[in-house]
Amino acid sequence: MRFKVLMLVMAFVVALPVAAMADFLEGKKSYDAKNWRRAIVQLRPLAEQGDARAMVLLGNMYAEGHGVGKDTTEAFLLYHRAAERNNADAMLATAALYQVGDGIPVNTRLAILWYERAAKLGHQTSAFFYATHMYQGSKGETFDIKPDHVTAYKWFRIAARGRGNPRLAKAADTMAERLRTQLHYNDVEVADREVAEWVPTDPRNLGPLPEEIVAADTPAPEEKSSEEKPAEEKPAGSDAKPALKQEPKQEPGQEPGQDKAP
Repeated sequence: MRFKVLMLVMAFVVALPVAAMADFLEGKKSYDAKNWRRAIVQLRPLAEQGDARAMVLLGNMYAEGHGVGKDTTEAFLLYHRAAERNNADAMLATAALYQVGDGIPVNTRLAILWYERAAKLGHQTSAFFYATHMYQGSKGETFDIKPDHVTAYKWFRIAARGRGNPRLAKAADTMAERLRTQLHYNDVEVADREVAEWVPTDPRNLGPLPEEIVAADTPAPEEKSSEEKPAEEKPAGSDAKPALKQEPKQEPGQEPGQDKAP
């Protein structure tokens, strides 16, 4: 399933100084008006200063080719930088590009980890996609994961509580009810209690980035022990017989061992 990144990204407000907020609002006004050139001029400096929201909007423009040449690799880099700054919309876009392999090689495991990370922040769309992955599992070239219907039920329930997208909430509620009939009542009871107590995670407590998690789980290449080191190669020709010593040429009438007359 290929995602329209521009349609997935929603407004996610972070606390910034008033001047920066005003500058961003001006840039977003140009973006919403589809005045792409003006939006780029206004948003690029903010993105370079670390404004994650500006990075997301610039990423959208590169992903869709608005005001710039379409470049999904540049879009991914912008989304990823913003995701590292805990912008949930950027996490969603990063996950989507990892999933479809647009601008970056396909990596299903990283996609799922980014969906989960954004879901923990309370991002409704990410919670729905994370639940979907848990529901159907994944079997591919990059990562295999078995279905986990209890976890899927929990996150569909959480997505159904979201208020950002009523249609998505209804779809999540339908999936949760379908799963409820398939699960053991004890599992449902525990999951319902966890949903009732659930609150979004403080961004400071999200833990390592998905790429760091994957890197830590990847075994380092084994080094050969000293006993397994290959024997040193002999110089070429080392097995050949040594050359015979050449005797000095003898002049006529000269006795053996006698020096040649000057």
